[in-house]
Amino acid sequence: MTFAGAGSALAQTASTTAPNQKVRYIIGLDTIKANASGQLKLQEGVLHFATGKAESKVPISSIDDIFLGAETTQGGGKTGRVVKTAAMAAPFESGKALTILMRTKVDILTIAFHDPDGAAHGAIFALPKGQGETIRTQLIQAGAHSSPAAKEVSERSTP
Repeated sequence: MTFAGAGSALAQTASTTAPNQKVRYIIGLDTIKANASGQLKLQEGVLHFATGKAESKVPISSIDDIFLGAETTQGGGKTGRVVKTAAMAAPFESGKALTILMRTKVDILTIAFHDPDGAAHGAIFALPKGQGETIRTQLIQAGAHSSPAAKEVSERSTP
């Protein structure tokens, strides 16, 4: 979903990920193909995701909630699939160790937002482990709405 001319008085110029660090977009943005890799950054009150020639922008003021989770994924791409296939043929199930080594933990960032007409949308991103909380914090500081994280809720309810 791209919002032309939408912005916020709050300006955030720092990039939320290190340069050359890829983020994987899962689903939810109209102009981006699912499972695309690209750069996710906050800039001038807008959350940008860009991959190749495609770009999507979500005004931070339109973000209604932010959810964080964690996932273990199978890494390695095409090479990983070849190694996994070869590992299945390894004697005495020794190939299982190879597939365990290729697993990667990632943070899952889900943002719920609305367009200028008020329609609800959501976008899901897989980020390098540890980046999710940083981006969530930066989005909230820039003006995004968010319900408290589960950790914050448990800390408040503890006597």
